[in-house]
This record gives sequence, C-alpha cells and structure tokens, in this order.
Amino acid sequence: MAQDLSEEHHLTSEDLSEAERTLHVGRDRSIRLSTGHRILHHDGKCSRPHGHNYKVSVSITGTLTSEGWVIDKGDVTSVLSEWDHRFLVEKGDPLIEAFEASGDGDALIVLDQPPTAEVMGIVLERRLEETLPETVSNVAVEVRETGELAAGGAL
Repeated sequence: MAQDLSEEHHLTSEDLSEAERTLHVGRDRSIRLSTGHRILHHDGKCSRPHGHNYKVSVSITGTLTSEGWVIDKGDVTSVLSEWDHRFLVEKGDPLIEAFEASGDGDALIVLDQPPTAEVMGIVLERRLEETLPETVSNVAVEVRETGELAAGGAL
C-alpha cells in the first residue's frame, strides 16, 4: 500500500518559489567533453594543438520551478555538448583560417581569450546563465583538464 504524505508534507507554490536549492550536475560522475585546444602564446608544449577529455561539473542554485526542480538537467547537458568534439582557439589564431579552408570551420569554438580551463569555466557559466530560467541565482562550473588541473567557480 502506498504511503500518502501529501497532507503531512504539503508544499504550497509559495514554498517552492521561496526555497532556494542547489542542483549538482556531474558532481560524482563528471560530464565528459572531448575537446581540442591550444594556448597560442604559451612558451611550452601547450602552444601545440592537442586535446583533453575534460571532466565538467556544474552547480546551479535557484528557486524551484512549477515542475519541482531548479532546472532540467537536459538544459545543462545540451549547452555543454555544444563543445564536445570541437576545437577551441583564441580569436586571431591562424588555425581558424586553416580549419575554415579545410571545410571544418564548424568544428571551431572561437573565444576572446586563450582557451584555458579557467576561461572555459567562465564562458560556460555565462552561456548557461543566458539559457537558464530567471529562477536561477548562481551557476558555477568546474572544468577538470587533467587529474592534476581543475579550475572553476565555487561549487
């Protein structure tokens, strides 16, 4: 027999609109993005085109929607997936012309700054903020480039 808690733990729409909650996407099992990049003006090997299997985690804080959640997880993964199997470069990188000449211009993501894990996290946060509902008050993205390097906002 089903246990009916509807009367005992009744939530009003006012309760939902006032209760800020945090949704974690990829906290225990990160979202993987296979993405290439290069740091154009770096003095070391990172100036060469290379790639990583980035691990991304996102925390989103906001009030609950009428559906009973902060956001739909699919809204987060659809934004992140835009960078999967793409190559990130900084504006002005000569690789942009090479990709376009080869017919692979659609594989590029061109950023205003070097495509470091730190910059990637900020750009992804802003991209998510643009697409998520106004009920969201905070977005934090962590981008883990390797087992030794991770960057992001407070999760």
